Amino acid sequence: MAAAGLSPMAQDAPPGNGHRNDVQSSRAQRRDAQASDARTHGAHSGDAHAASPDRAARDAGARSIWYLTRKFPPSRGGMQQLSARIAGELSALRPLTLVQWGRGQWGLPLFLPWALARLLVGLLRGRVRVLLLGDPVLAALALPARWAGVPVAVVVHGLDIAWPHRGYRAYLRRFFWNRFDVYFCISRYVRDRLGEAGVDPARCALVHPGVAAAAPSPQVPPAAEPRLLILGRLVRRKGALWFVERVMPRLRADPRGIVLDIVGEGPDRAAIERAIEREGLQARVRLWGEVDDAEKARRLDACDLALMPNRRVPGDPEGFGLVALEAAMSGRYVLAADLEGLRDALAAPALGRLLPEQADEGLWSAAVLELLADRAALRERGRAARAHAAAHCSWRGMAQRYAERLDAFG
Repeated sequence: MAAAGLSPMAQDAPPGNGHRNDVQSSRAQRRDAQASDARTHGAHSGDAHAASPDRAARDAGARSIWYLTRKFPPSRGGMQQLSARIAGELSALRPLTLVQWGRGQWGLPLFLPWALARLLVGLLRGRVRVLLLGDPVLAALALPARWAGVPVAVVVHGLDIAWPHRGYRAYLRRFFWNRFDVYFCISRYVRDRLGEAGVDPARCALVHPGVAAAAPSPQVPPAAEPRLLILGRLVRRKGALWFVERVMPRLRADPRGIVLDIVGEGPDRAAIERAIEREGLQARVRLWGEVDDAEKARRLDACDLALMPNRRVPGDPEGFGLVALEAAMSGRYVLAADLEGLRDALAAPALGRLLPEQADEGLWSAAVLELLADRAALRERGRAARAHAAAHCSWRGMAQRYAERLDAFG
């Protein structure tokens, strides 16, 4: 289990204030952090039997899907959001036992033996129907389930199979590659990487993340100046630094005074601040830092166009791009780079436009100006994006696909 300390995601999860939840705190956490309407039933031990009350009573003592995840609210991030939704929505469809870690990844060495102990007890009592792991970092926990003849599945996100650390690569060879009955892939990019590594395509299930339905935003008149928004962690692959350095100087000449809001924190923040000062963009670029959900919604409402100017970074791919669906559900059109998992997030033209991966600052600035030329038409595109996301990108639909594939094991 020592290899688990080499988590490729460790830098992506800020320490949280999580603890082993009882029934009430688990429900509140899920509502506040993820707006989930699922009900959670558990014990002070930190695992939760998540199901509707009548189902929980009916299935007391019966076997269930066991879902183990090291990324869960109240810690924040895309994986945490996905984990909470898998648990909440899948539990509404099938009996589910949740064993989760809601703290920062500094505590992972504590979680692994605790989760293993919980799993061993469940296996010995015959309670585990299928084991579902939240990501490949937990792959070693599948060993006892396989020995017990229990089917095992894992959710694969992208970075968790691309991290180049030599020790982690050895860990994956020993515990992950061709060791699972089902690999749930969040994008075609992830599925293709698994196929290139020799995983049987029949074991790969493509299931995109969903997005929560949101109440329509009030019809607030747009600001006088056009507003752009970049939302996400400030790391190189997200492209915020590149956009500030290369594209915003070109947009500065627009007489309308285009403003870029950047929401998020990360290691690139200091470099972005230097670029803003160097290029004289203090009045045009605003750094909001990490904000709560209410402020994030306000920033989405205020913007005309959401941007995802991702750059390809070896060993750090974009597995999907959940922000694209969040922006669409908020009624905002998205302009993004055509690479990796973003191709799946914006596969439907109604959601946004993809620019070629090799697009330079000239093409990006031209595309932004073209879309901002008619702000009313752009808002209409945003409303169409919201309608498409609401109809085709639900979390419940995602959970249904998980349930159907896991049901194949009986």
